[in-house]
Amino acid sequence: MEETRRRFVLFSVLSVSLIYLCLSTCHVSAYGFGRRQLRFNTDGRFKILQVSDMHYGFGKETQCSDVSPAEFPYCSDLNTTSFLQRTIASEKPDLIVFSGDNVYGLCETRDVAKSMDMAFAPAIESGIPWVAILGNHDQEADMTRETMMKYIMKLPNSLSQVNPPDAWLYQIDGFGNYNLQIEGPFGSPLFFKSILNLYLLDGGAYTKLDGFGYKYDWVRTSQQNWYEHTSKWLEMEHKRWPFPQNSSAPGLVYLHIPMPEFALFNKSTEMTGVRQESTCSPPINSGFFTKLVERGEVKGVFSGHDHVNDFCAELHGINLCYAGGAGYHGYGKVGWARRARVVEAQLEKTKYGRWGAVDTIKTWKRLDDKNHSLIDTQLLWSKNTTLEPNFGFTCSTIPQH
Repeated sequence: MEETRRRFVLFSVLSVSLIYLCLSTCHVSAYGFGRRQLRFNTDGRFKILQVSDMHYGFGKETQCSDVSPAEFPYCSDLNTTSFLQRTIASEKPDLIVFSGDNVYGLCETRDVAKSMDMAFAPAIESGIPWVAILGNHDQEADMTRETMMKYIMKLPNSLSQVNPPDAWLYQIDGFGNYNLQIEGPFGSPLFFKSILNLYLLDGGAYTKLDGFGYKYDWVRTSQQNWYEHTSKWLEMEHKRWPFPQNSSAPGLVYLHIPMPEFALFNKSTEMTGVRQESTCSPPINSGFFTKLVERGEVKGVFSGHDHVNDFCAELHGINLCYAGGAGYHGYGKVGWARRARVVEAQLEKTKYGRWGAVDTIKTWKRLDDKNHSLIDTQLLWSKNTTLEPNFGFTCSTIPQH
């Protein structure tokens, strides 16, 4: 009798779990809250390689910019390809994110589909899942932004999306707004839950506003509404049965054009990495950073666009990080190696010895130098670290009545 009861309980738990999985997957599929193909490895890690500003042209026909005179005669887009191949081989990432200006339109790429095929080839050949968003230069050839994203999403191993299926609900601006959910590893009680959420956004290209030095576009209200709704749904899913969690899963944002808040950092003591040019951000602050602070889940925003900046700096609990330019056809700085950023999330071990929630998020950069150097390793976020509020004053400065 006792054995029968135990079998019944086990059957009931498995049945409910399967129903939950089905409902959860169906909801995600219907409303576009991300594809669920990605999960942490059995070693409790998930590694993301960010590649920005390749500015790919015609391959070996395309000359390099800002390299030494000795390098110039034999330098081409193939140097970018070689850098990606060696970085993928060294890092063995679980996901590759191409964060915009992947190809160099600008009236010089005659066949942008061919250029994209060459640019993304190292990722495709590796068999590793990859995604892409667009920068401000990608569409300056023979494809629109929508057509480019439709092409990218059909390439092998690509998890890119043109837009989420529920984009009509928000009349969402741009093309390439989507969410990816990273689930727990096999054997983890969080196998069915997204424990790391990625938000990829189309920051646009240029605005038609007059009177501004920089006319770069910004994250629109419709995109912010979509982010907020998606974030709240994922939080609810994270906190519900089975294995309900006490807080939201951490999130990361990838966006080509940096938000205006990136411009706040100028001192080397405020950052890890370097600033070597001004932040070319939108002339309008659309309030997206404020929205991220209000939601409280996003731990890092990763951008490109400004090729010779590669710093990370923290503001109100959110790390603002540049990737640095990876492409040899885009501008750079002689003697300053092209580079890519790596982000790695590590899970904690539960008291039962199984993998639990995300414990830490770290980052570093890989350089395309002789030693393929790994530099600037830093901790971006830890589950066990609570930041003290900083109100800009001390109690002693406030008159007592």
